[in-house]
Amino acid sequence: MAANYLQSLDWRQDPYIVNNIITFYTKGRALDLLAGFYDACAQVEIDEYQNYEKALGALTEAYKCLTKAKMRSPEEQERKLSEMQNKLTLVKRFIQARRSYSVDKQEAIRQCELLLEEPDLESAVRFGDVYAVLVEHYTQQGDFQKAYRCLEEMRSKMPSVNLTFYVSQSTVEAVYRALSIPLTHKPASEHVRHNSVDDSEEVEEAPDIDFDG
Repeated sequence: MAANYLQSLDWRQDPYIVNNIITFYTKGRALDLLAGFYDACAQVEIDEYQNYEKALGALTEAYKCLTKAKMRSPEEQERKLSEMQNKLTLVKRFIQARRSYSVDKQEAIRQCELLLEEPDLESAVRFGDVYAVLVEHYTQQGDFQKAYRCLEEMRSKMPSVNLTFYVSQSTVEAVYRALSIPLTHKPASEHVRHNSVDDSEEVEEAPDIDFDG
């Protein structure tokens, strides 16, 4: 319940909210709850802004809080620490894959493909964001068959999601056109283009939030 409430706050547009929450939980020595807040912040960074770098900062703070928390159940604390460590690892791997694309495209793509094999990937990194890197890459390389295969895998894993939420409409249309496959339903335009392999930066301007307290 608390996590849902925190995610509904417009905290990113008002850093004052963040500072108040951090101060409140810190003074109350409720570090496990503060960890939950940072975890919710990370999820918003990913879902709303596609900013994995800031999400990593928030998750790092969450992990620090959990290590210092005095929870009633040591077992529960260890479980949460393990889950948080796994999230951190997956997010770091995705960030590294995107950053390395300009230096070593093949290795970056290999890392993205390995990420898709991770059973808990969706707990930290969205399938669509990883597939977007692959689709854009194969389209740029002129390998439309592989690009199409990735689009179909995306569709099967996320049947209720519009593909153009992750991949630009022009790219989707280019792939279908190259393979002479009719678009059975025209992709609707999205107001934000996500995760181009040429642009892993944040796509919307928003105030910086300092996750270092």
